Amino acid sequence: MAEPRKHHYLPQFYLRGFSVNGKHIFQIEKREARGYLCSIRDAAAIRDYHNLDYDDAEDPHAVEKRLSDIEGQLAKALAEVIDSGIVSDISHARLVEFVSLMRVRVPAFKQYIEESLRQVVKSTGKLLERKGKLPPPPKGLENIFARDGINISISNWKCLEYMFGLASDQEILQLLASMTPLILRAPQGGVLLTCDQPVAVFNPEADPVNAYGIGLAHPHTQISLPLSSGVLLLLTWDQDAVRERLLLPDEVDEFNRRIAVMAEALIFAPEQSEAAIKTVAQNKHCSAGIALQVLDTVDSTLHISTFRPVMPAERYHAAA
Repeated sequence: MAEPRKHHYLPQFYLRGFSVNGKHIFQIEKREARGYLCSIRDAAAIRDYHNLDYDDAEDPHAVEKRLSDIEGQLAKALAEVIDSGIVSDISHARLVEFVSLMRVRVPAFKQYIEESLRQVVKSTGKLLERKGKLPPPPKGLENIFARDGINISISNWKCLEYMFGLASDQEILQLLASMTPLILRAPQGGVLLTCDQPVAVFNPEADPVNAYGIGLAHPHTQISLPLSSGVLLLLTWDQDAVRERLLLPDEVDEFNRRIAVMAEALIFAPEQSEAAIKTVAQNKHCSAGIALQVLDTVDSTLHISTFRPVMPAERYHAAA
């Protein structure tokens, strides 16, 4: 059998929950706010995304195959939650694992890991050069060997190591598990969207001028993940919140706004939808997620990773 080359960063079983026929999904490009039907086999997929690219890898596709096994277990747990809610500690634990995995396996997070590692290598080279620890470049090739001109390539396996290491980090899992899980169901006629970065982190106190961002442990932080076009998981620090209920139509709109803001490039809907395209168009200039800033001085380099949650809608308009 041919080895799997088309690797899904969003599982196919997950995407089917946002499909009318289980085969196609309506894919909307955030930048252009235009949409079209797409096969689930082709949606949210990148060639060799999970490949192990070191020379002596016995099976370059081992991660993709292992993910298929894990996804089989998560698919069953997700179906049970969508059908019956969170009925046991085991189903709660599986949901937490699913949230943690979906948060870090997406391209936006992978790109952050890759750029962060690239900047570490670059900064190390600069500091060694300034301290005279590197040999001078060959005569006539000074410009080519200048630290800013060297192309630094990070191996795919190293990015995967960081991504899936974070997905299984016990402190993060414990933090997510300590939040109150709510199962919120869309009312009749209400449709939930998802995207290429579907774990949306929202904080009502988030501000565009806050240089430090806001973390998951902040008491007002909410984490939402659409489980299907009709069911959404919300993690909150409010211990008294109702554990399962119907969403109001305005709440459906708000959670779809958060998805449109979190999206890096693609938003997904069950079928062609002018309402979904309108939501994307209204929020295509908005973004959230982790960002990297590098401050370079003569003697040192400071790397600052900041997580910026989704802000209230009016703060994006004020910042525009």
